[in-house]
Amino acid sequence: MSRHTQLPLFPQYIENKPQYISVSRRTDIPRFYHHSFLEAWQQGKITYKDNYGTTHAVSLLPRDVLGYIFWSKDYEPILKDPRFKILLSENNAIFHFTINHCSELEPGLAPLPERLETLHELVDLVGPKRIIWRFDPICRYQGTGPITDNCSSFYSLLPIMTALGIKHCFFSFMTHYAKLKKRSPIVFHHFNMVEKQTISSAMVAAAKDVSIGLYACCDPELVDLVPTLRSGSCINNQILASTDRFNRHLPLSRKPTRKGCKCYSARDVGSYNQQCGHGCLYCYANPQLKSPKSQLNRIT
Repeated sequence: MSRHTQLPLFPQYIENKPQYISVSRRTDIPRFYHHSFLEAWQQGKITYKDNYGTTHAVSLLPRDVLGYIFWSKDYEPILKDPRFKILLSENNAIFHFTINHCSELEPGLAPLPERLETLHELVDLVGPKRIIWRFDPICRYQGTGPITDNCSSFYSLLPIMTALGIKHCFFSFMTHYAKLKKRSPIVFHHFNMVEKQTISSAMVAAAKDVSIGLYACCDPELVDLVPTLRSGSCINNQILASTDRFNRHLPLSRKPTRKGCKCYSARDVGSYNQQCGHGCLYCYANPQLKSPKSQLNRIT
């Protein structure tokens, strides 16, 4: 198969210890960079640059990979690649699938019906137990109209997730990074803790009625206030152990990425240098904002 992205030269040192590979919190690799990722997988090694410009190399040989943790808002492109099914047939994998519905904040994202169709395809391929629904982030904002939020879409999506058999939903309230003010005329508004508690309590009750566990990311204070709300561990030792199909799982140690994080250890192989074509206005990473459509054409 032809190369779609030129891979960088690999450093002499390659990290080769048994670990989970995260693909990726830093950019949407399954949507925009799946070609280069799958080429690296075929080669048995991958490189990425950290925030300081240092290049790291990580082994993707079977003996060094406990499993893969995928993150995406749209798995459709990688699902079309026949190499992906081969990877899944040989490796453990779980999938974080972020599905919101606030199109004015996500200008480069595919329409919701298309993403839901992709979700159905993913469930058919891997089953619902390996898929985690991310309703993330919860936002309050104002564009050209009155102040609004995206809370209501949780309740419209919940029956769909229930019908598919998905049992885990992770959510968080938006973090207001200073750089967001430079991105658009959209104005984001904060939720106070009382509002967070009210919103979360209603979500927990609705999710409990359909046997979906609700997990709050990086918000231990909120978890203490809302009965049956669980503390989110996106890289979750229990979920990884319960979905292990190849007897590869090893007990993991905690490795938080920010305050309040409960995640366990994994090696993320994405880079903030890889711009994301979704162009989400609330994103902490490096979205392409000027021309989402041209960005999609450039990196798919």
